[in-house]
Amino acid sequence: MKYRYKILIQVAVLFLPFWLMIEGIIGLINKELFHPDAFVLLGLLTTGIISTINILNFINRLRNSGWRNLDIYYKIFFCFHLILFIPSFMVWLHIFGIVNVYKFFW
Repeated sequence: MKYRYKILIQVAVLFLPFWLMIEGIIGLINKELFHPDAFVLLGLLTTGIISTINILNFINRLRNSGWRNLDIYYKIFFCFHLILFIPSFMVWLHIFGIVNVYKFFW
């Protein structure tokens, strides 16, 4: 387990945004009055920032060492953070008023 500590750091960093999203979704299901949708948005936006930093880190490593010299850990986490980045990017676009997500999907 060469990358055990790096994986633990990734899990620890992503724990808070995922916890916020889960807590917000539970609040939305229970119809709480204290704006649980803000937790979901805050979790998505934080996940987007973390994913952006990790994607830029991967691009820097890719540029320095090349695709064949990268370890599988970096390739897997690049795909993982790219998947996490897509919904958070849509939320960022909606918050800044660039794209109306409701008209985009329906």
